[in-house]
Amino acid sequence: MQPGPFPPPHQQPWAPLPPPAAPASGGTTRILAFGCLGLGMLTVLGVVASVFLLGTKLVGSSITSTPVTPGAPTSVNFTDPGKGATGVWLDVDVAHAQGFRVRGELSVTAGGRSLGQYEIDGDLGGRCTNPVIGQGSSYCIQWNSTRLGAGGRVSGRTRLFEIPAQPRGTTVTVEGTISIPGDVTPRRLVLDVRD
Repeated sequence: MQPGPFPPPHQQPWAPLPPPAAPASGGTTRILAFGCLGLGMLTVLGVVASVFLLGTKLVGSSITSTPVTPGAPTSVNFTDPGKGATGVWLDVDVAHAQGFRVRGELSVTAGGRSLGQYEIDGDLGGRCTNPVIGQGSSYCIQWNSTRLGAGGRVSGRTRLFEIPAQPRGTTVTVEGTISIPGDVTPRRLVLDVRD
């Protein structure tokens, strides 16, 4: 026996190759095409639904909100719905001449006991950042920052911090002061509590 590949014994080495397989019939091709198209459409719908649901979960719905007068004490009270943690957001739409820095302090109490104090000192004049000192993560919704020379405009919502879950019906208070530079013109500056 000699080494190497040899044709099967019943076929002569000079015999022609067998004809190629017949292409799939029109019905099979159509079924495959519609199947792939359907799978693609389901994938797109799934991605859109996921983005919508995750965005809704991240932002939640507003429990209460209050306009912020820069430099003046602000306070917002609400009854915890008992659904889990609630987020405290700063909703802004401002025009600035040389940047948009936010400073201040907020404290949170629930049922008469302190849940925490949060020091705010951050530059929101550009990309989305969390201005609360010690908060490592930033969550911003519809954040837009436009530069016009040294000045510009900033709008959107940034989550400052999360209030831990409280028993349903607990009265929660967020109070403190938020200040912005004098060359910043607020069109909207709102403290918003969302579930």
